[in-house]
Amino acid sequence: MKIRKITVFLFLLVISEGADAEDMYKFSNIPPSGREVAVLILAPGMNANGSLFLKEVEWTTFAWENNLGIIALNYSSSEIDLYRNRRGYYYPEQGSGKALLDEIKNIYKKDLPILLYGFSGGAQFISRFVNWVPERIIAWCAYSAQFWDYPHTGMKITDARGIVACGDLDAFRWKPSFDFYYQGRKNRMNWIWVNISNTGHNRNNEFEQFVRDFFDEELKIYLGEKKPGRDVYANIFSTSGQTSKNFYFTELSCPFRTWKLLNLWKKIQAP
Repeated sequence: MKIRKITVFLFLLVISEGADAEDMYKFSNIPPSGREVAVLILAPGMNANGSLFLKEVEWTTFAWENNLGIIALNYSSSEIDLYRNRRGYYYPEQGSGKALLDEIKNIYKKDLPILLYGFSGGAQFISRFVNWVPERIIAWCAYSAQFWDYPHTGMKITDARGIVACGDLDAFRWKPSFDFYYQGRKNRMNWIWVNISNTGHNRNNEFEQFVRDFFDEELKIYLGEKKPGRDVYANIFSTSGQTSKNFYFTELSCPFRTWKLLNLWKKIQAP
């Protein structure tokens, strides 16, 4: 995969939108190059404008170097609906999922596979979206949601690897986030738990770099540029690593593609 160094970004943001009742589905994107092999979706906190992601050189460089399209969400719904009525953009089957798929097709003229990163309200949407269209997902990360819905029995769950994360100081969101991760690992899902050290309810630069490293690994495997090796497993409370997956409790271990990724995780993981 070619690596290109970018020093200046002169891209204009392209804004498109659609609405259904109180729900608003807007998007920001960097214009396509025609070389895209997948699309990176960035989802901000509740009812926030994701276009700020597109001004961050770390994300735009990552997308350019890997021939990714990049779309940021600017979704909004009534807070009462989101928190009390189980309605709104957190739930992709109610319109927000189709709006995103339509936007991808509209911009890139094809149904590209998807990488997703979401924070807070964005994690709400992403954690549900990946199992709404499981066949389209390469990898995903849901960071610091306040409440989660584990897929119902009988629902298909994406085979794509994911990260579930929360700051260790994010009191209202830590336990729901960990419980979601724990249920996934109990069901043998290849998920990584990140308990981000000394972090409350806010984005974290070191963690987001870890997410990009994780995405890079999964993308290369998906594209056939790298063959997957034997996973390395770490206990989430001791951060010890071993090649055997036979921890006493599977739920308390994370699978990593490489020792390098595990060692990067250790730097941000709070035991």
